[in-house]
Amino acid sequence: MFVLPAKVERRLSLALLALVHLSCLLVFAAPSRWSLVALAAGGYVVRMWAITAGYHRYFSHRTFKTSRAFQFVMAWLGTSSMQNGPLWWASWHRRHHKYSDTPLDPHSPVQHGFWHSHFGWALDGNHGSPDLSNVRDLVRYPELVFLDKHKWIPIAVYIGACFAVAGWAGIVWGFSVSTVMLYHGTLFINSLGHVWGSRRYETGDQSRNNPWLAIITLGEGWHNNHHHCMTSTRQGFFWWEVDASYYALKVLSWMGIVWDLREPPEKALLGPLVEAPPAAEAHVPLAEVRASLARTDGAGR
Repeated sequence: MFVLPAKVERRLSLALLALVHLSCLLVFAAPSRWSLVALAAGGYVVRMWAITAGYHRYFSHRTFKTSRAFQFVMAWLGTSSMQNGPLWWASWHRRHHKYSDTPLDPHSPVQHGFWHSHFGWALDGNHGSPDLSNVRDLVRYPELVFLDKHKWIPIAVYIGACFAVAGWAGIVWGFSVSTVMLYHGTLFINSLGHVWGSRRYETGDQSRNNPWLAIITLGEGWHNNHHHCMTSTRQGFFWWEVDASYYALKVLSWMGIVWDLREPPEKALLGPLVEAPPAAEAHVPLAEVRASLARTDGAGR
């Protein structure tokens, strides 16, 4: 299948990104119905989950297992979110963890400021084609390579589905509004997740836990937890840390669609803690650690 030259593809990507943002203004001309709001919300939640559970916890960190068919479903939905293909996403994310908050981190707000870490890094022309040597475990699947090279196909299919459901208003609400909210919701983890919130664990970087970011990203806001134990499927380590992506994965595990969800070990839950954490995170009670693990074990039976 025909593949666009890198320079042409980048220009088209920038043009489409600008167009999608501008098209959100059409909400003032489009019909205002609750069904359209529901379409936008549904597109946001489903595709946000594909990014958080699929692109992040599965492709980037391999924190659980699934079938090849459902792997493709997550990759397809994630690609429809306009955040590039799964190989591109996972490759840069693994580099982020390897070099977190150092000059080699592609999107550290500590090193490069808010705007660069939010979306400037992905648009500056230096991050278009990553070295895929750090995602060899994913490159061996030709269908994932295909999605990376032809990322426009899932986007076009999603736009077509929105039009089939509600006409041009469906495109405005179901695609444009939903995609822009999803785009910036995800990127707030890059730009704010290392500067806004509290630090429980000593991670060697400035990753932070933020409940507000956790709400809009279905659990990704527990970023300090994640950087402390990136092999864990669950990022909200304790019952009060809401992690909707993990809850959905847990339900899917009961159905046999995913399996071997990894949990943070007791040793990781206990620390090491930062030297002077905020009062709310000044300690991690051992009783709470064991109760949290017991609840997880009981739910899996």
